[in-house]
Amino acid sequence: MVSPRSMILLVVLLLFARMIKAELPADSVKYRFKPITVTAGKVNGVQREIAAGVSIINEKQLQSAYNSSALDIVKDFVPSVFITERALMGYGVASGAAGGITIRGIGGSPVTGVLMLRDGRPDMMGIMGHSLPDAYSTNGLERIEVLRGPASFLYGTNAMGGVINLVSKKVHEPGFDTGITLGAGNYNSQQVNGHHGGKVGDLDYFLTAGYQKTDGHRENSDYKGSSFSAHLGYDLSPSTFVELNANYSDTYLLDPGIASAAKADQWYDIHRSGADLTLGHTGRAGESVAKIHGNFGRHEIFDGWRSNDHTAGIMFYHNAKFWHGNITTIGFDYKSYGGDAEDSVPQSPAINYSEQNIQEYAPYFHFQQLMLRKLIFSTGLRMEQHELYGSEVLPKVGLIYNAFKTTSLRISAAKGFRSPSIRELYIFPPRNEQLMPERMWSYEIGLLQQITNGVEAEIAVFQLEGENMIRTVFAKGKPQFVNSGVFTHTGYEVLLRWFLLSRADLDVAWSDLNLGDQTLGAPEKKLTASLGYEWARVNVRAHILHIANLFAADARLQRMPDYTLVNLSVAFSPWNKSVVKFWLKNALDKNYEIIKGYPMPGRTFM
Repeated sequence: MVSPRSMILLVVLLLFARMIKAELPADSVKYRFKPITVTAGKVNGVQREIAAGVSIINEKQLQSAYNSSALDIVKDFVPSVFITERALMGYGVASGAAGGITIRGIGGSPVTGVLMLRDGRPDMMGIMGHSLPDAYSTNGLERIEVLRGPASFLYGTNAMGGVINLVSKKVHEPGFDTGITLGAGNYNSQQVNGHHGGKVGDLDYFLTAGYQKTDGHRENSDYKGSSFSAHLGYDLSPSTFVELNANYSDTYLLDPGIASAAKADQWYDIHRSGADLTLGHTGRAGESVAKIHGNFGRHEIFDGWRSNDHTAGIMFYHNAKFWHGNITTIGFDYKSYGGDAEDSVPQSPAINYSEQNIQEYAPYFHFQQLMLRKLIFSTGLRMEQHELYGSEVLPKVGLIYNAFKTTSLRISAAKGFRSPSIRELYIFPPRNEQLMPERMWSYEIGLLQQITNGVEAEIAVFQLEGENMIRTVFAKGKPQFVNSGVFTHTGYEVLLRWFLLSRADLDVAWSDLNLGDQTLGAPEKKLTASLGYEWARVNVRAHILHIANLFAADARLQRMPDYTLVNLSVAFSPWNKSVVKFWLKNALDKNYEIIKGYPMPGRTFM
């Protein structure tokens, strides 16, 4: 862990580099915020910085993905974000599954501390409270927005560690867009993705279908999955729009078990669907947006588990500008989530299969004000109302200082929150109806610096202080969920974006965390570097991932070997809108594990 003194020195050096460099042309200078942030799906234009850094994965980066997993590409480009894996394709669900997501050490497996969004709506398994990694395909996405830090004041429970928002592809210019991507590789791996979209007058639409399969690098590690998505948008008038987004996925996979005790026929069949309908209007009084949403699932597992779950709700917000430099937002959210497992056979008396539901609602506001031309002050407050735990006050406050035309400093504090899931309260034997919500405060200082045209650096230093993290302990040989004591995480992130030429780009991200005793499934050190070059119809990209200080248990127990991976990809477009890709993953054929006992694939291609 680098000392705070070293981090301050690095910030000073970046500021000095800014002061001695040549002045940029006026038309190239803007406030150094991201052009689009994770809040774009809910509080459009209000918050360009909310309590943490924001990373945007653009469409070109999405196209470089080795497979169709959206989470895989997030891990490859965003600091402090880690996704556990155990196979060539697929993550699975239930005990021992991969797909654990952590942001700055917060998240877990199953993932309940990082909130997944689709176009701003929450997407989670209603009973278990976790996200569904196998349902998140890059097909049909325009970009992915990642908020590194708590966003509970906007989204309530589960947004404690951060937010990952999948934004649907739209056709913005008149005309049509049709394409197909084909892939084949070792282990009988195959991939087919197709899309068609268009914009005709006031109507825009985008439809996708995808399929991928593999026999896996181990016996009984087969995977096959299909996904479909649709976006429809229509401008009712120049100031009013309506749009519909929908998705469906069907995943079947096998879990081979740990290598020393391999299993056969441990299958999982996961069906997920979801949709949202949004109406927006902009007038003299400001911008108003209303959204109704829902997602649904059917899970069938080899052990007899059969569940149906749902998450449904409404969202409303209004943005108003009362005076110069001001944007004020008021909003209201309501959601109900739950489900049942009454179709399960056989049924154990130790498990509660009956239908359970929980309701939450919350009013919130956000206030942002430009002051003295260089300062942006923002504050927000959410009053989360939970039917079991009553009221939870979720504040945030931030200050941004545009020190120079290409330099922005930020400081922020925000509260994160997660209420226990139905699984943790009522379902399996570790259940505990006395659990309390997890709570956390995040304090962060950040710098965004454009060094020269095409070179941008970002630094973030943060400290997380929390309590009541839900952990499993054993008493008299029986597991039980309990709230842990207080914890403190500290760390820093460094990002460098360099557009070398008009056709080349370099992205480097480094994160260094001190996680105390909460070390399960979250590496303390992570380095990623991605170099891409585009020429004519060919796109070449090399990616490096280095992981160190990864543990298979809390309290810094069962340290996993450090590893470094090199991945290569080449994409060729023989004719318009058709793409042929070649990927080489783990090009150096390294031996490594992410989940203890599950060896990862060696050199693979597609």
